[in-house]
Amino acid sequence: MAGVMECFPPSPKNLVTLANWRTAPYSAWAFHHVREILPTAEIAHDPAGVRPLARGTRDLDGVSVQTADGRRLSQAQLLADTDTDGLVVLHRGRVIAEHYAIGMTARSPHILMSVSKSMLGLLAGVAEVRKVLDPERPVTDLVPEVGRGPYATISVRHLLDMRAGLHYDENYLTTSGPIIAYRKAMGWNPMEPGDSHIDTRGFLATLDVPTDAHGGRMNYVSPGTDLLGWAIERAMSRR
Repeated sequence: MAGVMECFPPSPKNLVTLANWRTAPYSAWAFHHVREILPTAEIAHDPAGVRPLARGTRDLDGVSVQTADGRRLSQAQLLADTDTDGLVVLHRGRVIAEHYAIGMTARSPHILMSVSKSMLGLLAGVAEVRKVLDPERPVTDLVPEVGRGPYATISVRHLLDMRAGLHYDENYLTTSGPIIAYRKAMGWNPMEPGDSHIDTRGFLATLDVPTDAHGGRMNYVSPGTDLLGWAIERAMSRR
């Protein structure tokens, strides 16, 4: 949306806030300006561990995609229609195409959303190889703050596999319930009159009511990943 956060002070209709930052058209600006909306911490990389990718160009203009409604879109049309901020195509270890739009550049930070779950899974694997994290260990051995009740039978592996039967509905369209409380605890949603402040770790203790047996069906619960991260911190004795 032209005009969003383009001047100071922005007009009310062009202002990105906690109440609108994840919705279009405001998300186009917000998703690569998250550190200007929410408190964040930079995780420094290891310069000595960077492996530059080889580069080679390939013309992808002839690549097309058929949409669910039967339309045939070119790559350029697809990227425009989906408001894609950035795209990098790798082929056999080489970068063959890059695309950036909506103010994004190759060096812009961008929100990872649930890709963070994959990153945390890799970190758990590192901790296991170093023999400081046992996937079969009860999570309450590492994080006793969440209580001993139903949480006591949740293992680290249950969290890794998303097979912890926590009472939580990952419905992004709902306007009430635990997911809204979770977003407020994370700082992603504004507090409302009458709300009492609770942080993410305090919120995790409120989910101590299982809906199913742990280790059963797959149950996509984002707060379970936060609990996993807390457990990994304890196992590795570092943030």
